[in-house]
Amino acid sequence: MHDLKVSSRQAPVSGLRPRRRVLGRDSVFWLLLVSLAFLAAELTPALLRMPLGADEITYIARTSAHASLVSLPPVHGQGAGLLAAPVTLFTQSLTVIRVWMSVLSAIGLFLSVLCWRGLRPFWVLALGELILASLGISQFSGVQIYPDWWGALGTLALTGLFLQAVHGTLRNRVALPLIAVASLLIVVMRPQNIVFLMGPVIVAALVVRRWRRLRVLIAMGTGVALGCLEWIAGAYLWYGGLFERIHLAGQEPPPLGLYFALGTQIKVLNGPWYCTPPNCTSFDAPGELAWWIPFLALGVIGVWVGWKRRGLMRASAVLAGATALWVFVLYSFLVPFGAPRYILPSLALLSILAADGIAWAISGLRWRKTVVVMSCLFLVSGIISQRILLNRQVQQQIQGRSYQFQAAQLRQLGVHPPCAMEAPSVAYYLGCSAPWTGMTMPEFLARTPEGLKAWRLVQLPGLTTVIYVPANSPLIKGSVAFRELPASAALQLEGVG
Repeated sequence: MHDLKVSSRQAPVSGLRPRRRVLGRDSVFWLLLVSLAFLAAELTPALLRMPLGADEITYIARTSAHASLVSLPPVHGQGAGLLAAPVTLFTQSLTVIRVWMSVLSAIGLFLSVLCWRGLRPFWVLALGELILASLGISQFSGVQIYPDWWGALGTLALTGLFLQAVHGTLRNRVALPLIAVASLLIVVMRPQNIVFLMGPVIVAALVVRRWRRLRVLIAMGTGVALGCLEWIAGAYLWYGGLFERIHLAGQEPPPLGLYFALGTQIKVLNGPWYCTPPNCTSFDAPGELAWWIPFLALGVIGVWVGWKRRGLMRASAVLAGATALWVFVLYSFLVPFGAPRYILPSLALLSILAADGIAWAISGLRWRKTVVVMSCLFLVSGIISQRILLNRQVQQQIQGRSYQFQAAQLRQLGVHPPCAMEAPSVAYYLGCSAPWTGMTMPEFLARTPEGLKAWRLVQLPGLTTVIYVPANSPLIKGSVAFRELPASAALQLEGVG
């Protein structure tokens, strides 16, 4: 029997499990309680009234009750939009959308941590879940239609399920389908997650001799294949074929290369939660580092504690630590901008490891009462400071997401479909079409059925916004300025579309 001792108790591994009291230390009730607290934190007015962001709009453009010609960038997957589809297909109510995503996120959080059942006592898992749930970026991402939160939950679930499958602590008929589902969830969010998030588990399954299980590899492969199938089907439906979509995806910024964005990733932990150098010059809340440093230290202690154990405890600590480091390094050196939602998988796994560190400190050190007080101070200060940070970021988003107001202004000036503009978020509310990031307007218009020569550029009175309309549009007569697109652009893009 493997030694999974985190505290003074022996965690069950397989076979018959001892009966637990409903409110005992090793009860699943604590996971459920944290998930409900996470749901309550998300169902607050500030988060429920936060307008849809630009990325969210592109994810739901094809699964929205609001008619739109906005396109999903070809490099992305449709997973986030599919999760929101049960409500976005029938209503445009922001409150309903936010409540739906909040409920899904709370359920997903509970299930992903539950996948670690048997690897840790439930009270330790609940502690890790609480740390993850208290993060401002978790609550911010969970209520929105973003793929990153779901990639993090999928990675957390896959890590736990993989370890249980290869060590035989969970029956194959349960573990293998769940591994396939977790892999599907990860890949359907973004195809590149096969490398960015699943890389360490795939390498471990191939390199570690004791972990080579053909059935496990087949289960992961099935999930990956189904996730890629959605992306491939979308390529033929909307992008002109698989190779054309790959080509278009390769044109999206940033170009593949090495970047040194480590400092940027650290700075944006405290806001702003999306920043492109050289604009990331200072910390929004430098005092918040006083919490992040102990969090990282506890995660490192958790790896060290796991390494000193044997069996599943060591395996889970090493794989979780390696995956967390892998994700953080890739996003720090292959992506030039900073966004803490990208490293949510690292934060999710570090939360479990930090819980290990706290559990070890509470049970293994002499000054137990002092350690308990310090641990409670760490948890409470994180809950409070992260919520303050979250509220500040939400207010900035509410002020910056005035897309509906801008669309209403343009509508009063007579703008209506067919039309095209550079901002997808405003175009969504107007019913116009828009290019994705990295595609110029001439390139985009050349791909329309009308072709580049059928469009005119219009400058509306009192606005800097530039609209593209058909040559016979009434807007041309009343505009301050209009002109045909350059002939050189037409010649350069001849044959595109």
